[in-house]
Amino acid sequence: MKIILEQNDIYEPGQYIRGVIVFNAVGDIPVSECNVNLICMAEVGWTENPGIKDEGHSFHIKHKLMDISYELLALNGESYYRLGHHEIPFEFYLPENLNLPSSYQSRFGSIVYSVDVKIGEKLKRREILVEVPIRKNLWLSVGGTSEKDFGVLSFASGKITMQATLRKKGYYRGEELIVDYVIDNCSTATVKPRVTFFQTQIYMTGERHKTVESSLTEAIEDIPLAIDIHINLPVVITTRSSLENTYDQQQQRH
Repeated sequence: MKIILEQNDIYEPGQYIRGVIVFNAVGDIPVSECNVNLICMAEVGWTENPGIKDEGHSFHIKHKLMDISYELLALNGESYYRLGHHEIPFEFYLPENLNLPSSYQSRFGSIVYSVDVKIGEKLKRREILVEVPIRKNLWLSVGGTSEKDFGVLSFASGKITMQATLRKKGYYRGEELIVDYVIDNCSTATVKPRVTFFQTQIYMTGERHKTVESSLTEAIEDIPLAIDIHINLPVVITTRSSLENTYDQQQQRH
């Protein structure tokens, strides 16, 4: 049995997922025993404090976010798929109103979309990629301010104030990200900024959660950091088409 999709690239909410189920029946198969479903499954799991003799405490949760069925029909209104070769078309509409997440895969969790087919006793699964672009507040600027006073026990005296700004909140993969910053150094210390792009992932199972932070870029070098002042600027990773569409809509409103 095969599941052949009309297109094999990434789907977005509001699009149709079309394809054909191809199989050879070795006998009559009741249509009532055949199912085609579009499913979105989220799963999270990790183990805390594992040791040499202690397996640690494991946390795991699995939740079905979507399950849409497609009604199969046999030829000429029959209630059986007869002996022989069959090619059955199907079509799903990927809904826009369910606030579905994008496909995701990592060490601690996954969000998997799939077309699941059951023909008699045979099961077949075809995973698909779904990207749900964020479209809200992409063109808002993001900024923050931080300051540090040096006390009596410090190696320097005075105050440093730093302000950093992103010209917009949304970016697509491969786009250049520019940080504008202003430093007001009223201290005796010599400082320069260091910029690093971080990704924060949060996994949750009930009341438990696990946070994983990783650096996606190396810190800009030739910047000796002696003073600990931090500003976190949130960034939304979306698609290029979403940025262009929301920009056009924003221009039309003005």
